[in-house]
Amino acid sequence: MKTYHFLILAATLLPAQDLTPRELFFAAPAIKAKAPGLQPTRPNAPKPPRIRISDPGPPVIPAAYISSQPPLGLRYSFLLSRANDPYREVDAATAFRSGDRLKVTVEANDDAYLYVIARGSSGLWKVLFPVSEVANGDNLIQPFRRYEVPNGGRFYFDDQAGEEKLFLVLTRKPEKNFEDLIYNITQPESQPVKPAAGAPARPAAPKTFQLAGLTRPIDDALVGKVRNDLIARDLVFEKVDDSKPGPAQQKETAVYVVNKNAGPNGKVIVDLKLEHK
Repeated sequence: MKTYHFLILAATLLPAQDLTPRELFFAAPAIKAKAPGLQPTRPNAPKPPRIRISDPGPPVIPAAYISSQPPLGLRYSFLLSRANDPYREVDAATAFRSGDRLKVTVEANDDAYLYVIARGSSGLWKVLFPVSEVANGDNLIQPFRRYEVPNGGRFYFDDQAGEEKLFLVLTRKPEKNFEDLIYNITQPESQPVKPAAGAPARPAAPKTFQLAGLTRPIDDALVGKVRNDLIARDLVFEKVDDSKPGPAQQKETAVYVVNKNAGPNGKVIVDLKLEHK
């Protein structure tokens, strides 16, 4: 999916608390460019195109972030196909019906590690991302690139009503609780690799994707442990729809979740429930 990027525009600098979560999400690249010592993780990667705005004026950099790590943000949306219609974005609170087909799109505003797991009727959690078909299982995702979950597939609601759960984790450092389950670390952790300034910290050892050979299931206790690692007050949420057009009047139905105070260990954690009636 085509990526995009824009700078928050205004006549004067705004304090960070005056920016909405969506504005904070898109301000991250400008904040990162201004912050001392913060360099892009992939300096040779092509830059995403900017949306052109007539007479844009100077970029706004939230004053509270000029000398710190930019906020870490996650955008997600639900794509619904009903009665074989084309997929379209729908409200996250939609009550789904038997026969509905559903995908989830996920997008980050910085280089970060993404984990998506789903809870089935067995009560155990299944890994939906990373997958071997995307970057050979590497879960360090690119900023402002939209990823679909499940990759190449969709959720299908059968005749049995109930509730499906999704758990999304975006973090600047690998989440050890999940890494131990998903990857085979082939070298000891005593050989650290110093990352470039501002880059997400990679594991000390090469990783081998081993989802097919998982021997320990992900249970509610492990998910709860990861969830409790994040202080809820650091997260801000914003639900947007056609009544709140985005940059260049772009219309969307999505949710933005931003960790305003995310440092080098920053995380964004989201619980999603899919109601099937």
